[in-house]
Amino acid sequence: MMQYFNREKVESALNIPLGLKLSKTAFELHSSGHVEQPLRNIIPSEDGKILGTMPAYIRKGRYAGFGVKSVLVDFERVGKEQSHEGSILLYSALPDGQSAIVDAASITELRTAAASALATDILAKQDAKRLAVLGTGVQAKAHLLSILSIRPVEEVFLWGRNQENTLALEAWLKTIKPEIDIRVFSKVQEAVIGADIICTVTASKEPFLGAQVLPQNCHINAVGASAPAFQELMPDVYSSVELFVDSLESVWSASRCLTLAEQQGLIKHNSGIEIGQLTNGCYTNTSKGRTLFKSVGLAVQDLVFAREVVNQYYSVKNN
Repeated sequence: MMQYFNREKVESALNIPLGLKLSKTAFELHSSGHVEQPLRNIIPSEDGKILGTMPAYIRKGRYAGFGVKSVLVDFERVGKEQSHEGSILLYSALPDGQSAIVDAASITELRTAAASALATDILAKQDAKRLAVLGTGVQAKAHLLSILSIRPVEEVFLWGRNQENTLALEAWLKTIKPEIDIRVFSKVQEAVIGADIICTVTASKEPFLGAQVLPQNCHINAVGASAPAFQELMPDVYSSVELFVDSLESVWSASRCLTLAEQQGLIKHNSGIEIGQLTNGCYTNTSKGRTLFKSVGLAVQDLVFAREVVNQYYSVKNN
């Protein structure tokens, strides 16, 4: 019988250290050619919703098998409702050969922040102490928890397009990290001054962060604009950073700011280094420049995280 693994089961099975390991595995599988995954298929509606489907096949290892993620995204939802709603179907995932369904919203939340944390761990300065988070939704919270777990952050700078939501995020962070100096800014350029790490995690359709306000030495995780209709970064950012991506094919097909940067002659097509090529520890950031990790999300991440939830459940249950 097919089984469903809800948010509670996902969150009980996964934590931040495990998320970093799973991200490393997923990106290595992708960059080594052990995954078959077409570009995500997106269907928009007249009222702004987006239906995305992401199938994949992992050829080898603990997470081998077929799976597909289907998620409905609605950034206009208010209150406590999640912007993402959907499921990850894993074929032949149960011990009896039956398929499993895993909550997609919780997996997306955890694997996206874990990917940024992995990239930050590889690319950012070891003594990075100042973190700027631009955005106030679930990814803002997830990124705060993930980044704070891997760097000795002492100061957090918050900015959001909605001041009320920004203040609510500040209050939430104070309850779990009272020892950290937290500051809220009304202007994005003020929020990034002196930041060692910057995370952009919005659903913005207009760019708000340009190269002229960036610190000379920082690492950026650009997460929010994962489809062509969205944009967080101005094109000139890409001419001022060393670019790293989750997938060259996926990022270049989905990132409008990259396309604009290419059209303006600021960057060459298909530029960037996949993060899965760096997970062996060969990269050391010794420069005084800027690094940027641009991610749009990959099906292999969803399948690896979801299959780990199922694998853990049956490992515990059978012992």
